[in-house]
Amino acid sequence: MENLLEVRDMEVHFTHRSSLLDILLGKQKKVVRAVDGISFDLQPGEILALAGESGSGKTTTGKGILRLVEPTGGSINFLGEEVRDFSRERLRRFRRDAQVILQDPFESLNPRHTVYQIVSEPLIVNGMIHNLKEQEEIVDQALIDAGLDNPRLFYYRYPHELSGGQRQRVAIASTLVLNPKLFLWCIGR
Repeated sequence: MENLLEVRDMEVHFTHRSSLLDILLGKQKKVVRAVDGISFDLQPGEILALAGESGSGKTTTGKGILRLVEPTGGSINFLGEEVRDFSRERLRRFRRDAQVILQDPFESLNPRHTVYQIVSEPLIVNGMIHNLKEQEEIVDQALIDAGLDNPRLFYYRYPHELSGGQRQRVAIASTLVLNPKLFLWCIGR
C-alpha cells in the first residue's frame, strides 16, 4: 500500500533579523532550528501523534508539511508527489486534500464571521457547492460530525459567543467539509 505521506529529514529553520549593531560588529545571524530533521511515514487511515513540550516544533511541523511555512530542508511526499516542488495551483489543491487545525481555534477563526460563514467558506473557496440547500446540508453534517448537535442553533453565532470546546468543534467542522485525505491537528498540553 502506498504511503499517504512520507516526511524525510524535514527542517524548518528561522533566521533572526540582525540589529544594526550586530551587522556593524560582523556577528552572524542567529538561526532557530524549530524543526530539525524529522522523518515519518503515514499510511491511509493511520493516526500519528507528535508529542512534546510547548515550543518543541509540533505546530511548525504541521505548517511545514502544508508549506504554510517553507521547509528549509528534507522532503515531503504526498501520495508519491514531492510537496516542496508543487506549483501554486497544485499547492492549493493539496491544501484542499490536507487540512490543519491549529492549537488555538480562537486565533484561527475569523471573529467577524458567523459559524455558518466559517464552516461554509472552504466549500465556496474551492467551488464545491452547487446550491444553498446542498451547502446547508454539508455544513449541518460537518457540525454534527464535529460534535455540535442542533447545528442550526450555532449558524448565526460568532466565535466569541462560543465556549472553547465549541470553538474547537467549529474549527474541526470547517476542515471536515472538504473531506480531506490528510488531517493534521496541532494540539498542546
